[in-house]
Parts: sequence; structure tokens; C-alpha cells
Amino acid sequence: MSTVLWANRLVDGVVISDGSDKPAIYRHQKKLDAICELCGVQAISSFCDSTDAECNLDVIDLPDGMESTDELMAAQGVWIDSEDAMQILEALILKVRADGIRFGLLRNDHDQVLEELQESYDYAKESAVSGGKFNFSVVM
Repeated sequence: MSTVLWANRLVDGVVISDGSDKPAIYRHQKKLDAICELCGVQAISSFCDSTDAECNLDVIDLPDGMESTDELMAAQGVWIDSEDAMQILEALILKVRADGIRFGLLRNDHDQVLEELQESYDYAKESAVSGGKFNFSVVM
């Protein structure tokens, strides 16, 4: 099983995940962070939450009374305002597209990275309409 990211929104204390694997964003996170720095925006890794992965690896346990990692992530997770997430994702999309940035040594994940960034941007936009917050969760 591989590790991926899922886009999530937090609206009224409830986590709603898009449930769509984003392996390219996860795999190329360090490079995307470097591009964020070039663009003068917050690093994408700064709103990646590891609650689910840590529970699955038994690094942390769910507190008494909680039944899912979503509940824990809602209460204690890493979140960003959806409008801020949109700004960051849009900056990445524009820079990656304009500069034709390559992702990977043997194969080029450029198109997959762009597709996943666009999908995430669209999800953050839906969250912004609801006044929600946004994050990526590390899913194993």
C-alpha cells in the first residue's frame, strides 16, 4: 500500500474528505515546497496533517470517546483557511504550468501534479464557499 494525500475540508467541526488519492503531490512535496518559496507563499507541507497515518502506525491512539481519526483531526489537526489554500494552490499551478517544471528523474509527473493541484484547488474553493478550512491528510 502506498502513501498518498487526500484533500479535506472542515466545516462546522466535521471533516469531509474528497477521498481522491494524490500520490504525485505527496511524492513531490519537497519540490512543491521549494516552488512555494519561490512564489512567496506558505509551504504546501505546512497544511499536511499526519493524524490518520500516525493512528494507523500506532504512534498515537484515539482519545476516549472518539471513534475516528477524522474526529481527532477535526479537533487537533493542522488546518488552513480555505482561501489561503486556494492562493497557495493557484500560485503552484501557475508556476508549474508557466515554467513547464519537471517532476521526477525517470518519468515526468508534471501532468499528474498539475491535475492533482487543480483538483485540490477546486476542493478548497468548495470549502471556501462554506467558510471552511482545508488541509491535506497523509493516508496510508
